[in-house]
Amino acid sequence: MNTTIKPEVRHRGAMSGVLTLGSLDGVFAAADVPGGEPVVLDLRSVEFVEPAGLTGLAVLIEHLSFKTDRIQLSLSGGSIPAYLERMDFFKAFGDRLETNIDLTPLEERSRHNPGTLQELVNFHTEEEIPEIIDRISEILQRQQYLVKERAAICATLSEICANAVEHSSSPFGAYAAVQAYHHVVSGRRGPGEEVLIAIADGGVGIRQTLSRNPDHAEYTATDNEAIRHSLKMGVSSSGELGRGGGLTVVAQIAARSGGSLSLRSGSGRVTTYADRTSSRNVPPFPGTFVRVSLPRLADRPQDGGRRKPARSAKTAGANAG
Repeated sequence: MNTTIKPEVRHRGAMSGVLTLGSLDGVFAAADVPGGEPVVLDLRSVEFVEPAGLTGLAVLIEHLSFKTDRIQLSLSGGSIPAYLERMDFFKAFGDRLETNIDLTPLEERSRHNPGTLQELVNFHTEEEIPEIIDRISEILQRQQYLVKERAAICATLSEICANAVEHSSSPFGAYAAVQAYHHVVSGRRGPGEEVLIAIADGGVGIRQTLSRNPDHAEYTATDNEAIRHSLKMGVSSSGELGRGGGLTVVAQIAARSGGSLSLRSGSGRVTTYADRTSSRNVPPFPGTFVRVSLPRLADRPQDGGRRKPARSAKTAGANAG
């Protein structure tokens, strides 16, 4: 007997058909399947995959791999299988993952590097991080982000990646994926561009990590409280002082452009915007998930109009050509 799990993909609104981290909440809740029972992940309703959905799906599959040796991905035809193949998703899991789609024609396609993406990458050591961060910096540079902004963003992402492999006790390391879009993906879609950055691990989470430090233990009554505390200047998710300010800086950079910084850990999720910080309870799941949204709207020039969208909007399915 198979257990079928299906994400809660929206059918209305700006995020209709998009596999986001939020659409996986119900899947995470159903992930504790009986040991050894085959699992089918039904993604046929998915029309678009963003990096946070991609890394979240990767962590989910890693989690399921400890419970069953047979996981099948059920996909509709069209752009989704092509995108997953282009982002090295199937390569990451090899024969641990089955699918209803013949991948041979996709694997035989010629590839080009559009300079707008970091394929899904699984990393386990700190030595692997610089290459990932360099790639993110290149993408931000192509999108005309200022040097000081690139430096702040990359320094913080490097710290997050280091925490993921050093402190989280994740049994499979961590995953990262990045993509720059020539249209705005988050919220109300429109002309402009957006960079989405996602990092995820399967470790103990922010709350347990902070609780190891007596100076921060009082702020760990709930996962949401621990996440909000980790966003304060001078507090990092490793529980170390002086390293956490970067999260606040990245949140400020994202907010200035109308974007957001979102952290999901345990049963909490906190998202910071320009005018508010929202918290909500979510189904508990191991690990920490980070999503950074850096949009730039066509009708909202920044820094005296020095930045402009590079090209016209492209269709969602073409996000990794």
